Amino acid sequence: MKNYLIIFMLVFSFSLAAQENSPALIKPIDDTTYIDTLNKNLVGLNVFPALGMFGSGRMPTSKISLQYKHLYSKMNIRASLNFINYYRKNDYVDIWGMDSQQVINNNDTTIVDSLVMRQFYNNLYTYDVRFGAEASFPRKKYSFYIGGGLIGGYHFVGEYYYHYNIPYNGYPVNFVSVSPYNPEVKGYREVDYLKIGADITIGVDINISPNCVVSVQYAPEIVFYKSMKDRLLDPDNFYVSEIKNEFVFVPDYIDLIVSIRF
Repeated sequence: MKNYLIIFMLVFSFSLAAQENSPALIKPIDDTTYIDTLNKNLVGLNVFPALGMFGSGRMPTSKISLQYKHLYSKMNIRASLNFINYYRKNDYVDIWGMDSQQVINNNDTTIVDSLVMRQFYNNLYTYDVRFGAEASFPRKKYSFYIGGGLIGGYHFVGEYYYHYNIPYNGYPVNFVSVSPYNPEVKGYREVDYLKIGADITIGVDINISPNCVVSVQYAPEIVFYKSMKDRLLDPDNFYVSEIKNEFVFVPDYIDLIVSIRF
């Protein structure tokens, strides 16, 4: 979260500095009120997942958004298509059991012991659409806004485990991780969810040029996941927990949206 806030402040400061050297993009009426005379339609892409990886490694979630926004004098309406990929570490490995194999070399038979390892792999993602409205507070070179919207979409959770063997020469055992795409998948649980909820947006639209706007916003969400369908193959009897519907609050979404005005 600390890295997110640093990026937010740097982008905001840079954008305001750039505006000081550019022509005024908003026509003043009096000392406190301004009318935006530029085009009112914005189409933008959230580029924060790409920029946020610099210096911080892989993020817990990557939210890719294509957003349309229409500006009014004191409010905005918005709609967006979103893909969210949730990162979960896939390096968990445990010992499943022992295996013995016969190795024949020059007519000599040798019994070779090996450990059967089990590695876990996860795949979580969401597709959703959002519609919302925002109260706008225009200034001479930028506009603050706060609003909310409704969310509807599809959420997928896939959990998998694989078996592989390593030579056993006594303890301690050195774990060797294998690719999660090992073809010898042994078990999995896949669940399809209906996703419904709402988000809040707090941010600023910065006029970089007459046809380019950069928006920096904080967008937490609260959603409900309703299980619809599940698929299970579990010879190890590992997935003993019950699939449940649940409410989830996600507080750490920050969007950096670069938009074109038309």
